[in-house]
Amino acid sequence: MFRDYDVIEITKENEKKYLKGVVELEEIVLNKMEQEGKVGQLFITGEEGLKEYIRSEDNHIFAAVKNDGSNQVISAAYITRGQKSFTYNDITKYFKCGEKYDEYVRDNFENSQQYYRKMIDIYQKKIEAYRYARDKILFEKNNIPLHNIKEEDRNEMFIKKVQDEYHDKNNGFHEKSEVRENLNRYMTSYFQKNYNNDMKKYENFYWMNFTTMINSLPEDKQKQTKEVFENVGLNSSIKAYDKILEYQRFKIYDTTQCQNISNYYDANTNNTVELDTYLTHPDYRKNGIAEILTFEGIKRTINELSKENDKVYLASTLHEDNFASKYVSEFFGLKDYIFVNRRNGRDRQVHIFGMDKKEIPNYINGIEKKLIDLYNYKQKNIIEHEL
Repeated sequence: MFRDYDVIEITKENEKKYLKGVVELEEIVLNKMEQEGKVGQLFITGEEGLKEYIRSEDNHIFAAVKNDGSNQVISAAYITRGQKSFTYNDITKYFKCGEKYDEYVRDNFENSQQYYRKMIDIYQKKIEAYRYARDKILFEKNNIPLHNIKEEDRNEMFIKKVQDEYHDKNNGFHEKSEVRENLNRYMTSYFQKNYNNDMKKYENFYWMNFTTMINSLPEDKQKQTKEVFENVGLNSSIKAYDKILEYQRFKIYDTTQCQNISNYYDANTNNTVELDTYLTHPDYRKNGIAEILTFEGIKRTINELSKENDKVYLASTLHEDNFASKYVSEFFGLKDYIFVNRRNGRDRQVHIFGMDKKEIPNYINGIEKKLIDLYNYKQKNIIEHEL
């Protein structure tokens, strides 16, 4: 089976030998797909993005390399994790919205009083995080003394920056917009640094705005809570943050293929592996090569995740017409999915699967048996950290 190629993990030590081959493979596969009319089914990572993966402890790139002396990369798979909450690459975020999710969050509190207190607490912390992210985006590259600029003016400056992206027909403040991506990255970083124990609650209440929070309270608490926020001078920041939150709401078209969506409410960036990309040179297609490379990446990553999590999840996004990618996802058990607008004009199926930590060995053994039966997979042919 592996007579004419070896499987390796690309690392910092061997990237000079193989990185260029992966970059060339991306371009070859993309051009071939576009020639076949499959536009929008693949977006390449590029050299700089691949270098970030290689240098990250959280991400892995496995490649099939011809062993005839040419070192030609004929297939590659990227397995990633460790993104920031609600950024573009946090694909678990699609499962954390809607009335059913809100009910789930509420039911996880012992009583209503605890729910109300934490809801107010998290909203106030979100405003803190927003102000931190706002100032970092506005002023990190400019030598402007912050104390000279009023809170209201900072919010006006930031809203304008957001609206410039929102009204740009080539941007639309979509999920990978620079301002939107940085806003979420910096807010997450702020929470992790200052309120790390509340990270789960930050995700729980991500879409909560001021109006929703107030209306969720008993009538006798609504006026009192409004006055508390008004007295600390946060009015302009509250209005700005809620407006931006509304701008970034995403579309979920269909959840009917994920009947038990509540099974995935606890998926997050710390316990989820993304089957990011798998591609094979059109002239060297061999049955099972994408599955084998992906399997090696999954094994490496879920074993790392299981050290810190009692449950782990696998997730992937793909174009609904990309049947090859859909087959790979389903091969690894990712049969539940929802249909979403993941980026401006880029609709995607988000596939997901979860398992308890104790189930991982059986899962690995089951996939390995399928690979042996279908593709004569032999683990001894895998060369890890080849230099």
